[in-house]
Amino acid sequence: GFIKDVVAAKTTDEKIREMGQDGGLVTTILTYLFDKNKIDAAIVSEYDENLRPIPKIIYNKGELLKSSGTRYSISSNILPLKDFYTIAEEILEKQHQIFDLNQIRAAFVGTPCQCRAIRKMQLLNISPAHVIKYVLGLFCMENFDYDKLFTLVKKETSEDPQNIAKMNIKKNFFITNKENKVYEIELKKFDEAVRNHCHECDEFTGRFSDISFGGSGAVQRNSMVVIRSEKGAELMRDLFIDGYINQFIPKKSTISVWKSNKINLLKRMTTSKINKPK
Repeated sequence: GFIKDVVAAKTTDEKIREMGQDGGLVTTILTYLFDKNKIDAAIVSEYDENLRPIPKIIYNKGELLKSSGTRYSISSNILPLKDFYTIAEEILEKQHQIFDLNQIRAAFVGTPCQCRAIRKMQLLNISPAHVIKYVLGLFCMENFDYDKLFTLVKKETSEDPQNIAKMNIKKNFFITNKENKVYEIELKKFDEAVRNHCHECDEFTGRFSDISFGGSGAVQRNSMVVIRSEKGAELMRDLFIDGYINQFIPKKSTISVWKSNKINLLKRMTTSKINKPK
């Protein structure tokens, strides 16, 4: 897909950094958009007590920390959009400056396939996709069936979902429990839990988003950021200028080489995903 720029960055907010995944950028961007009154709502994903993802519309930055971190079982973030009109009364009640649902400005956070669905809806003028003003994509190699995933997690770690604090994929699967014990498990052990639909997906970096994010290729505690639209570029500039993020700056003599290497890495990972044995 079209790439306007590639950078690495991290949040300047310590609380978000502690709670978030990698650089904590998605939560930081949504915080900024709420702070600057650029959005009235955001479609995100939260966890229940068993780490089962729950898609949700939130209306203020106070609700954001509940949605930080990565989900490795699918969260159907399109569903709240589908229900926008049926929950219009709730939206109008919480947002007193909005008198018509068509006035709402929302940000959407989702996997590459979900971002593609949003863009298709917008292209075909399918309501209420028109209320989505920012599309934020998440790198996704594959996603897992919830029940199969946590059956395997239990088998490999003896941990129940309620005692897991964090999960992360960096070559292998890393699982941290609430006592801060870290388990490293070969990723291939989870192949049987991968959703069937993911085997047919040709997306890794979210080419239909304004900006997409992930840990692949980033320096430690940063996120890789692929900027794909002018709106995304403007947003990243404002975040940096207003002090919401710190951008990783490679040596000047290597900036172009660094960016070229990162783009090639992401291309290789996309090819690896497409060619992965079914």
